[in-house]
Formats: sequence, structure tokens, C-alpha cells
Amino acid sequence: MDKKTELAMLKRKSAPPPEETATPTALMTASPAPADAAASSPPAAPQPLTGWWIYHGNPEHTGYVSDSDINTANVKLNSDGTQGAFQTLHELHLGGPVLSVPAIEGGFIYVGIANYHQAPDGSGNGGALVKIDIEQGAIVQTFSWNLGQDARDTHSFTGMGCTPMLTENYIYFGAFNGKFYCLNKETLDLVWSTDLRNEDLARNQPVTNIDGVAQGYPPAVMWSSPVISADGSKLYVGCGEGENPQLHSFVFCLDTASGNVHWIYCTNLYCTGQINQPNELPIQTVPSLPPPAGFTIFDGEPIVMGCSVWGSIAYDKDLNRIYCPTGNQQPEPEGNWQWTDTTKPPPPFKHELPSPGFSNGLLSLDANTGEYKAFFQVPHESNYRPSDFDIDIGSSPVIFNLGGQKVVGITCKNGGIFILDADTLKLLKWRQLLPYHNDGVTCIETVDPHPNPGSPILNLPVSNEDSNLTPSENYSGVFNTAALYPGSDDKPQTISPRLFIGIGGPNYHNASPGIDFNSTPFMRAVDLDSKTLQDAWPLDNNDPQHYVNASAMDPNINTNVGMYTTAGESGLGSPAVVNDVVFCATSKVSIYAFDVRDGKLLWWDNLGMQTDGYNGGYGYCIGPAIWKNYVVAGALIQSIDGGILRIYGLKTPTTG
Repeated sequence: MDKKTELAMLKRKSAPPPEETATPTALMTASPAPADAAASSPPAAPQPLTGWWIYHGNPEHTGYVSDSDINTANVKLNSDGTQGAFQTLHELHLGGPVLSVPAIEGGFIYVGIANYHQAPDGSGNGGALVKIDIEQGAIVQTFSWNLGQDARDTHSFTGMGCTPMLTENYIYFGAFNGKFYCLNKETLDLVWSTDLRNEDLARNQPVTNIDGVAQGYPPAVMWSSPVISADGSKLYVGCGEGENPQLHSFVFCLDTASGNVHWIYCTNLYCTGQINQPNELPIQTVPSLPPPAGFTIFDGEPIVMGCSVWGSIAYDKDLNRIYCPTGNQQPEPEGNWQWTDTTKPPPPFKHELPSPGFSNGLLSLDANTGEYKAFFQVPHESNYRPSDFDIDIGSSPVIFNLGGQKVVGITCKNGGIFILDADTLKLLKWRQLLPYHNDGVTCIETVDPHPNPGSPILNLPVSNEDSNLTPSENYSGVFNTAALYPGSDDKPQTISPRLFIGIGGPNYHNASPGIDFNSTPFMRAVDLDSKTLQDAWPLDNNDPQHYVNASAMDPNINTNVGMYTTAGESGLGSPAVVNDVVFCATSKVSIYAFDVRDGKLLWWDNLGMQTDGYNGGYGYCIGPAIWKNYVVAGALIQSIDGGILRIYGLKTPTTG
């Protein structure tokens, strides 16, 4: 179903949530530290670590690992389809679905759980952060909490959906109850928490952001994984909800030691032609006036709502900037657009882009002060269809050097990849990743179809003409973060720098269950040296062209697996690269390994079955995490508790 239908189904009256209970357990139980335990606060400048200690491996979110023995020679399956040196080591069911990429450091996995079945009140309306010994495959500690029925996100998830961030002694993460947590990394005891949905004046947090929730719209939540400054003193996270037309969206800068707010930036533009200032807050969100010292009030209505930062913020230490991906604005331009009588021409439709405010783009802020630096919005010509709307950027930016220039790569739900100058956010080059016919301009009818919303028939064939006239959300584009392979000059083969980008998002909406697998690869390999970001892997002569090596025969089931083989299979998860291997997770729910050079499929594994869905299956693997000789992936699947976590690695794993 589309998001509007999903919201209508999930609307419910709000009730006061039960009091939160936090229950850390060390195998059995352990006592939590007081939430305001200033004496046990982290040191002023905890230093970041190596390994997969943060979302996508580092603050630049490159998703690239080189301190590992995993490579194309040892990851590949045996000729009979059995696992070779690279094997499944452990499988765990953790009491709920895994909706995020785990963090791994020091021999331990830290992973968040949604809809936790063992929540303190037994309702399943809670969440958990689980610590797992990676070598033993055993749970060491669990920190859990109860959320209450009204704290669910748009998709009715509770718990958490972000990758936790690790420092030497502490764990940081945000949850679907609007609270941001700091735990002791050794014991999972609670050190502090800061409420980012309701005012928390003890933490210098004056915002209450709950408008529209009583009317059944979803509350402000954190899908955004935190990122930390170079000196370890500040962290950054987005909190909002782009599908609530009454809710504001914010970027928060918190002190790592205390949880106190340093600054807040509202991503809802207040006035046309005038940039918002840091710590300038909408009066509707500040119940206690006057606000704390250092904050000011905007006494008016922003020109646009929505614009939520739900992708993870990236950080560049050289420019001392943070890069915040922004979602769709509210209201969206389709308004009450309907085309119920197809015997008549459709009514006029106002294109989504350009859209008002800091919507559908990338916002750059000074990491110390929150001062505005630059903004980029995806251009209308980058849409696959002119009728695409709800053009969120739910992915995270990737920061890297290209030809001596610091750049940012960002992907969009409209199917576009954009390379920007990191300082100015000037567009350097871009490409549409969804396939066209070989003339390069003709859309494929089964890609990003826009059926008449008045039609009760699912998966109805739609012509290009009708799709291009019917406004609808693009479900076929990019919902994940790209992974970087920096290139290699190794002889005899030089490998250009390239990005790997999963294609296609959810697989349950009414337009089509997943992507058109006959034409669309579930991951693209993009050559960064190319002026047009052309494919880095060899293509055949089909119309449209296919990657030559991206599928293989599975002798266990006597059929092909990989790209172009499974109906609807989309690359919802964020890829990850280790040496010369790229791992990609899909909605099947499966994980694959390809050779970065030519796309040869080396290895694959099915994590489980999809659950029943509105239109097709429903299942997620948001992407793998890589640490030394291990690969870890969690998923939402059909099972007793709805989730699974698998630990893969070489036969003789190294944990040192």
C-alpha cells in the first residue's frame, strides 16, 4: 500500500503512554544507573573507535572496510553450492525484528530490536538494545524499555530502527519513543537519556513536538543514527516525522557527556528568502516561555512542514560540517488530486519540484554552532517520471575525495544519484539509476508505474502515458545509503573508484510488489571516474541492458539466483564493501556477495521468508555490518518473533 493508505489504516486515538521502564539485563538482571547520574557521565571527549562502530562504518558513511581477510578468493561458494571458507557461524532470534544495521566493535555486536516481545510489560510494545559476543554467538546483556501503544512509528513499529554509535566506554542511540539514550558499553546500564519529543529542561531541551498526534498522525521519532564530532564532545541526530502535516522537524546537537542540548536547528523554513537561525524555535513547540538562555522564538507559521531528517547525518572533520538529508514537505502538491473518471483527461497536477523550504534535499550546517552553510535540492529533471512526488531522501550522504576534491554523494527515492561539492553543495554530476530502454530516454512501463488511484485492481498494467500523467510516489528508486569502493591501482587490473547503490524500496505497495526484476538490478555499480556515472560492471545487449555476471545457478535448487531472477526482489538494504567484495541485502530476504571488479556473484544466503503483505511479501534486511573477518546481518522475517540475526565469517575467525 502507499503511505497515505497506510496512515489511514494506522490512525488511532492517542492515549497517555505508560511510564517508561528500563530493564538492563546481564544474562539475567542488572540494576540501571540513575538517568541523571551526572557523577557517572561519560568523559568530556570520548574518542571514536575503529571497526563498524557507527552507521555505515565511519562518520563519512563510506561503508568500506579494508582491515579484514575477507576477499573474493575465500568468500565464494563451492562448486556444489555449499559454503566454503566463508560460513554461517551463528543464528540468533532476539525477540523481535531487526530494523537496522548492527554496530560491531571489540568482539561484540550491538543491535536494536523493534516490537520487542520481552518488553517489561509483556505487551510487545517496547524495544531493546542487545549486546552479543560475536565469536560465541551468545547474548551478553540486554537493555529494554516499554513504549506504550501511542509511541509507534508510521509503520506501527516500536523500539528502535537506528544503528547505535559506540565510543570507548559508551553507547548512544535514539528510539521510537522520542528519547535519546546513553548506556555504559560494558554493562548496558543507563547513564542518561534526553527526551527529544517533549521538553526536557534538565537537559536544556525546550521543545515539545507532539502536534497532530492526538488526531491520529504519527509522532516524532528517530530513525536517524547518531554521528559524533571529531573531538568526541558533540553528537548529532534528527528527530521528526515527515508524514505528520502538523509536526515540526529538528536537528539536535547533544553533549556526549551529559546529554544536554548544545543547539537545535529547525528544518522547517520560517520565511521565504530568509534562512533559519540555530536555536530559533517555533513558538508552537515551546510550552515554557521564556525559553532557556540562548534560545529565541519564531512567532509565526513556517511556510512548510515535514522536511524531516530521517536518514543518518554524516560528518566531515575537515570542513567541520554535518550533512542532513531531508524528506518531503507537508502539504505535498498533489492535494486532493483524483482521477476517477478515466474517460476524461486527468486534472492538472502541480509538479513536486522545486518544493518549498529545506525539503527533498541535503542541508549542510556548521558542526559547532548549527549555522546554515548550504542546501541542495534534487532537480525535477532527475525524476524518473515527471509525475513522481513524495521525493524523500531517506538515505545518508557519503563523503569522500574524488580527483582531489572533497565531495558528497547522495541518493534519492526518485532514483537519482548526485555528486556534490562538499563545501558549496554545488551539483557536479548526476544520473538516474532506474533503467530506460536503450535509446536512453524512453521509460519502461513496468518501472515506477503510477496506476490510477481510483482503481481497485492491484498490479494493473499501466502505460507510460498514464503513469506520466498520474501523480504518485516513486517506490522503485533508492531508499538506502551507497557504499564506496575507493579504487585500486593494483596490477594487472586497475579498478576505478565506484559506488554501490541498492535499487528499489518496499515490496508491499499497491502499484507493484517490489521492483520490476526483469529490467531492474537490485544494486547498481556506478563508475565515479565517469562524467555520466555510467555502470562500472559489464552489460549485455538486451533492451534494457543487464549486468552480465550478476546471477548464478544455485545447484541446491537447480535455478538461477541473484539479479533479474526473483519477482519483486529489491535492494532496500545499504550495501557494504570489504576489500574487493561488496555485500548487498534485499527484500527477499537475502544477502549476496559480488566481486567489485565485474559484478560476479560469489555467495548468497537466505535469511528467511517474507511475512504476508498487502500486495506481495513484507520483509527487510537493512544491510550488513562488517568487522574484521565477520559479516553480521539482521532482518524482519516471518518467524515466531519476527526477526533474525546471522553471524557469518571465515572458518578460523580472528577477533583480535
